[in-house]
Amino acid sequence: MRTVLACLCFATCSALAQTNPPAASALPADALRLSTVYRAELVKLAETNNAALAPVAENYVLALKRLSVRFKEAKDAAGSEAVKKEAARFMQALAAEPDPFEPVPELTRDALSTIEALRLVQDDYVARRTLGEQSLVERVRALAEKYAAGLDQLSAHYADDGQAPAAAAAKKEATRVRVALQRKDFANRAFEEAGTPCRLMPPAPDLSALKEKAEAPQPALRNLSALALNDLAPAVQAYLLKPLEFDKNWPPEITKWKFEGTGSYSHDFSLYNQAGMPDELGIFAFPKTMRAYVRGTKKNSTVNFNNQAITWLGKAMSWQLTDSRDLVCKVVFTTKKPALKEDSGPAACVAVYSTSENNRLIAAMSVPMLSETTSLRIAKHYSYNRLNIVWDGAKRKRGYTIPDHLPLRVVLGVACFAPGEEAEATVEVAPCGPLGDMW
Repeated sequence: MRTVLACLCFATCSALAQTNPPAASALPADALRLSTVYRAELVKLAETNNAALAPVAENYVLALKRLSVRFKEAKDAAGSEAVKKEAARFMQALAAEPDPFEPVPELTRDALSTIEALRLVQDDYVARRTLGEQSLVERVRALAEKYAAGLDQLSAHYADDGQAPAAAAAKKEATRVRVALQRKDFANRAFEEAGTPCRLMPPAPDLSALKEKAEAPQPALRNLSALALNDLAPAVQAYLLKPLEFDKNWPPEITKWKFEGTGSYSHDFSLYNQAGMPDELGIFAFPKTMRAYVRGTKKNSTVNFNNQAITWLGKAMSWQLTDSRDLVCKVVFTTKKPALKEDSGPAACVAVYSTSENNRLIAAMSVPMLSETTSLRIAKHYSYNRLNIVWDGAKRKRGYTIPDHLPLRVVLGVACFAPGEEAEATVEVAPCGPLGDMW
C-alpha cells in the first residue's frame, strides 16, 4: 500500500480517472447510503491503523533501550554504540517525509545491522509493521469487495423495478470499484477517496514518557510450566502445535522416545531436576510435537548447591529411551534474544544420563545461542559404541563411549548466566538427517 507520485503515460492517467468517485447526485438514494457507509468504514479503518502505529514504535525504542543495557552489562562497547546510533537514526527517520515506495520507510533494508542481537530486534519490528500493513490492505479490499457486491444487488433490484438509469448508475459504481481493486495501491487510494489520512509511518515516540516504562522491571513469567497452552502467545501456540514432520514409512528413532517431564537444569555440572535446585526461568513442554518454550529472567547469581558453586541456571525437558541405539536426533533452539558473547546466556544445553546406573552422566554439551537458530546433532553410531554431539554453528564435536541397549534419559533445555539475563527460546526435537559428517 503505497502512493504513486507521478503518472508516466496517458493510459495511466485514464486509469486514474476511472478511480475517481462519481458525484453524489449520480447515485440513487439507496446506493448513496451504501457509499456513505463504505466511506465511514474506511475512516474507522484508517483511525484504527493510525492508533496502532504509535505503540509499535514505542515498543521498538524500548527494545533498543533494553538491548543497550544488555550490551553495557556485557561490556560490549561496539554493541552499545550501534544501538545508540540506531535509536538516533530511527527517531530522525520518523521525523522525515516517508518514501512511499519503501515497505517500512523508517527502517529500510540498508539500515539493518550486522550485529546479530540488534538485527533480530530490527527484524521483529519490520515483521510487525509489515504484518500490520498487510492486514490493513486485506481489510480495505474485503470492505471494497463487499461494497461492490452490495451495489450489484441494488443494480439487479433497480432493473427488476424498471429503474434503468438507477440500475446503470449502481452498476457503473460497482465496475469502478472493481477496476480500482486491480491496482496494487488500491487501499491508499481508497483512503484518499474517503478523505481520511492514513499514516505511512508511526509518529515519533515521546521519549520522556517512555523513560518510566524503560526503567520499570520486566514481569518475569515464573512457573511457566503451570500455564495452559491457551495462556501462551498465539505465535508460540502455533509453533508448539505444528505437527512433527517425518517419513511415516520410515519413522525416525525419536518416535520411540517417551516424554518424562520438565525440571530445573544447571549446565555447570549437568545437574537436572534435583531437589532444592534454584528455580530459574519457566518452561512449557508440548510432548506431542516434541517441542518446548522457555522464558524468563535469571534472578540468582552464583549459588552454593550440594557444596557445588553453580551459575548457569535454567529449565529443561527430559525424555526416556529404552535403547541407546535410538539416540539419533537434531535439537533446534530458536531465540529472539541471542547471547551477546560466548560466555553469556542464554545457552543451549543437552545432556545424556544412564538411568540404569543411578543417572550417571554420559555426555553433555552447552553452547551459547549466538544467533537466532542454534542446532545440535546427537547420534549413537549404529555399529560401534560411539556417541557424538555436534554443534553445527562452530563445527564443534564431542565424542563419548556408550554401549548398545543402554536405557537413557536425554535432557534438552536453556540456561542463563548472569542475573537479569532474559531467555525466550523454543526447543525442538527433530530427525537428525544424514550422519556421514558426524564420524
